[in-house]
Amino acid sequence: MFIKHYEIDMTDYPRKSCHQYKHFNDFFTREILPDKRPIDKSENALISPADGKIIEHGNIEEGKLIQIKGVKYELCRLLDNNIMLSEDYKNGSFISIYLAPFNYHRIHAPLEGNLEQAIMVPGEMNRVDAKALSNIESLYTKNQRLIAKFKGPDFDCILIMVAARNVASMTYEKKSEAFSKGDEFGRFNLGSTVVILLPNETEIEWAPNVSFGNNVKLGEKIAQLSKIK
Repeated sequence: MFIKHYEIDMTDYPRKSCHQYKHFNDFFTREILPDKRPIDKSENALISPADGKIIEHGNIEEGKLIQIKGVKYELCRLLDNNIMLSEDYKNGSFISIYLAPFNYHRIHAPLEGNLEQAIMVPGEMNRVDAKALSNIESLYTKNQRLIAKFKGPDFDCILIMVAARNVASMTYEKKSEAFSKGDEFGRFNLGSTVVILLPNETEIEWAPNVSFGNNVKLGEKIAQLSKIK
């Protein structure tokens, strides 16, 4: 019923029948066929870490990000009041990607890098759809979230997995500190949101497909990165 209701294309997945999954969560966190999500390996390309819909993207201005349609919130609160880390990103860039229930729910590294830290921040379980983002002030700073900082040979980034209603369970890869671009990092157990932050000294040229409401897929190039001279 879930597959039919959301019109999920099961040809993207190695296990194509619902009978091949042990239970619903096994299906929900299903693996995908690698050739269905090719990873853009071009130099200095930032890729989408997940399948989903772009909610907002742009510049972080003196520690303020846009939640949706001009509604702003505080970077420092998003980063669990880590003042030192916030300073490095307060004039950087961001993109927020919403994962609907029908999306592929594994999250992958948007850049090559070493995982320097991964901190689970307790919080609420508000919905994170467009209506909730319009009505709940600083929603991302209130919900439970996983903050992961990657340090790459050329560029750093922070990837934040934001929990939502029915998504209290998030898991992430603890076995390795070194990630290649596109390596699986973690997974949600129901739909939610991923926020990527780029630091102050990184210049962003967003890809043409990056705009409000557009769908992106894992591995697609969403920005070209360069160092600010």
